[in-house]
Amino acid sequence: MEMSLTLYDALTTASIPANKAKAVVDAWEADMKNLATKSDLLQTEARLEARLDARFSEQGSVVRELGSEMRAQGVELRALIKEQGADLRSSISALESQNKILRWQFGLIFICVAVPLLKMGFELLSRSA
Repeated sequence: MEMSLTLYDALTTASIPANKAKAVVDAWEADMKNLATKSDLLQTEARLEARLDARFSEQGSVVRELGSEMRAQGVELRALIKEQGADLRSSISALESQNKILRWQFGLIFICVAVPLLKMGFELLSRSA
């Protein structure tokens, strides 16, 4: 308001009619309502900085929380991998023992078949000679 009076006084001192000076002052006041002052900008900057600080601290806590969840999941995964590794080793051992049994069985079957065949072969050779 003080600036408006100063502007009005300056215009009337410069020999501008009072009604035109008032119109200029009114137009100037209307424009000033849309303009931000330095203090307005400083307040806005302070509010924005406060919001940014709040967001950064919030994001930091979210990142820390996610990091701890990931570490916990990593521990769980390692435990599961160890458990599955132990299961796999025991399964492999069981298969190896079954494989040994099968080899013995095939060996015995081979002997049971080969011995009579060899015997028959020697008997045939001995009759022919």
